[in-house]
Amino acid sequence: MRKTLLLLSAALLVLGAAACSKQKSCRCSVLSSSRGATVRIIKIESGDCEDIKSYSYHDEVDNLVIDTLLCTDYEFDIDN
Repeated sequence: MRKTLLLLSAALLVLGAAACSKQKSCRCSVLSSSRGATVRIIKIESGDCEDIKSYSYHDEVDNLVIDTLLCTDYEFDIDN
């Protein structure tokens, strides 16, 4: 009985820790974009959105593009 309670307690602890680490959506504005106003939504597992400073990707002709970003985790009305 004692082993069962101990195992159940450990399982609940692990389950509780997993529930606390949820994904966060960051909204990032691309600074000095020649393509107009661009907003990127980036999902992260941990850390702060404000720490994201750049985003790199390959465009249609396979050139490497690096955008400078200003990010926040502020929730907008559209999220609700």
